[in-house]
Amino acid sequence: MALSKTLKVFFAGSLGLIAGLALFFPWDTAAEYSAGRAALSASEKNIFISFRDTYTEGLLDREFVYRGITADMPAVSITVNEARVDPMILKSLISASKTGTLSFGSGEITTLTRQKLKWTSGKANISSDGETLYLDDLTLDGDVSAKGSINISTDTGKIVAADMTASFPHEFDRALQMLSNMQVLPLTKISSGEWRISR
Repeated sequence: MALSKTLKVFFAGSLGLIAGLALFFPWDTAAEYSAGRAALSASEKNIFISFRDTYTEGLLDREFVYRGITADMPAVSITVNEARVDPMILKSLISASKTGTLSFGSGEITTLTRQKLKWTSGKANISSDGETLYLDDLTLDGDVSAKGSINISTDTGKIVAADMTASFPHEFDRALQMLSNMQVLPLTKISSGEWRISR
């Protein structure tokens, strides 16, 4: 009986501590810090990222919200209206793993030929082992659509593994072929407007 009571007190205390940390932790500062780290790391790879707004929403399980994202690269530029990262803090603490979800709103890619590829929404399950960022069950909908998985090195920012199929308006085939030739993306043409990203 005494042991049971002790366990209940310990469990209640632990939950109170976790709730206190979740409620009073400076989450918005953490969101800004992670955005700054991402921008700094990307700049070392000639990718220049900026965010118009960064903040968090929620109570115990926070979502990191990034709005007005732009990423300028040597071959393409990308804009995203909004991206939300749910790190599933409680689940990650319990399972001792880094896991979460990513969802994003409308955006576009501007190619070297000044053509624009637009999408309306996208989502993926994300996880990390410290060396690699894993994006699984990734889907993208809109004028450009994609489905599959992609793994990115957290050290170099390069794609280390990918298995995706993507559809584009066929008039973008020339620009995509240029990206493939420049080895910006591991693209292989399946048919007009249909491409595979694999590594």
